[in-house]
Amino acid sequence: MGIFLDEPKFPVIDRTPSFGRTVGNFTFSDYKNVATFTAVSLPFGYLAGGSANLRGPSMYCAGILGLMGGFMYAYQQSSGRLMGMFPNKWEVEREKWSN
Repeated sequence: MGIFLDEPKFPVIDRTPSFGRTVGNFTFSDYKNVATFTAVSLPFGYLAGGSANLRGPSMYCAGILGLMGGFMYAYQQSSGRLMGMFPNKWEVEREKWSN
């Protein structure tokens, strides 16, 4: 766990969320960001491939990198909401009803 240099600006739901809780907290917007990162990286990889026999492998590699980047971005946003670093009105309401 890292050191927080800033105090949370929003209600804290979980100070140290686990992997499962963070991924379980993904919203539609998080999944949309993963899909967008992936979709944008595919044509970039295709065009960066240069010759015809490298375009396919280059596209797949860029797609995997886009998928991983999108997942990391969504994970950061989700854990930030749970830790109170980002706006988390929906998570606070859900937490009220689950207790």
